[in-house]
Amino acid sequence: MELFKAHKQWAERPDDERFSSLAELHAACKEYASSAAEKNVPFSDMRVENLDGDVQLVGRAGVPAKLTHWAFSQLCSRVEVPASYLRDLPATLACQNLNHGLAQRVKDVTGNALASLLFHKNGGLLLRAITTDSYARIWNYEVAERLMDLEGSGWKPATPDIRKIDDKLPLYASDHDMFVFLSNRNVTVSEAGSSGAVYRGVIVENSEVGASALKLTRFLYREMCGNHIIWGASNVMEISVRHVGEARQKWNHYAMQMRRYAESSASDDEAKIASAKRAIIGGTKEDVLDALFGKRSLGLSRKAIESGYDACIEAQDGSPKTQWGIVQGLTRYSQTIPYADKRTSVDVAAGKIMDLVF
Repeated sequence: MELFKAHKQWAERPDDERFSSLAELHAACKEYASSAAEKNVPFSDMRVENLDGDVQLVGRAGVPAKLTHWAFSQLCSRVEVPASYLRDLPATLACQNLNHGLAQRVKDVTGNALASLLFHKNGGLLLRAITTDSYARIWNYEVAERLMDLEGSGWKPATPDIRKIDDKLPLYASDHDMFVFLSNRNVTVSEAGSSGAVYRGVIVENSEVGASALKLTRFLYREMCGNHIIWGASNVMEISVRHVGEARQKWNHYAMQMRRYAESSASDDEAKIASAKRAIIGGTKEDVLDALFGKRSLGLSRKAIESGYDACIEAQDGSPKTQWGIVQGLTRYSQTIPYADKRTSVDVAAGKIMDLVF
C-alpha cells in the first residue's frame, strides 16, 4: 500500500519550515521553546480589544498580546463561536462577540476554570496557544532530541529511492507542529515469497500548541519517490498520545519501545513476517471473522474486521485468511478512517494480531 503523510508535507510546507538535518530542526524547535512563556489564568481575567484594527488578548495586567491564526481559532472554539465567521467581521464586532462568549463561559463553567496560555516573547507578546490547564505539553524539541539519539544506530532522514525531484528531506517544523520521517537503510528485511527487500521506517508527528496528538507511525516499506510518496508500506502501526493526563509518561514508554524496535535485528522482523504469512486464521471469510471477533482484547467490531478483510489486496498483501493478509487489510482500511482515535485503535489491534498464535 502507499502512505501519503510525507507527500502531503512535501507538497504544502513553506521553505522556512523545511530543514536539512535533525540537528537543524532541533535547534529551531529549541528556539521556539526558549522564547516561550506559559501562564495559567482564569477565563474571567481574559478579554479582547480592538487595537489598531487587530483583535488582541488583554489580561488583568493590561498587556496586549497578538494572536496567531491558530490561537485565534482556539479562542473561538473555547467560547463556541465560529472562527471563520469572526475573521470576516470588523475587529470591533469580533471583539464584542468574543468578549460576550468569554463572559458566558465564566457563567457556565463551575468554579471558573483556568486557561493555559503559551506566548512567544520577542519585544511584544504573541499568543501561540490557548488550552485548558489539563493540557500536558510535550515540546517539539524534546521529541527531536529522542530522534537524534537514534541517528547513532543507523536511522537517518529518509531520502528518495526513485524519481528524485529535489534535495528536500522529510523534516518539517514550525511554531505550530513538527513532522519527521526516518528510515534505517543499514538494516534490510527480506519478505519470504517476495522479491527484493524492505526497510524500516518511522514517522513522528507532534504539536506543542494543541493542534494534534503526538503520533508515532512505524512500518516497513519498499521505496520512497521524489515527491515523498511511500510505496509498498506494510506492517503499519500508529500509536497516538493525547496531550492530557499522563501523556509524558506514555511518550517515554513509547519512545523506549521505538528504540528497542530501532535496535532489533532484521531477522526478528523476517521471522515474524514469514510466520504470519503461513498462519491460517480460518478456512473461510466467516471463519476468519468469527476467530478475530472472538478475541475481545482486540477491541474490533465485526464490521471493522470485515472491512479489513475486504480491503486486503491478495496480489500485494497475500490471502486475508492469513495472519499477515488480514493485518495488511486492516492497515489499508485504517488509512481510510478520517478520525485519528478510531484509526489508531484499528492500527493497534492489527499490531496485536501479529502477536497472536493461530
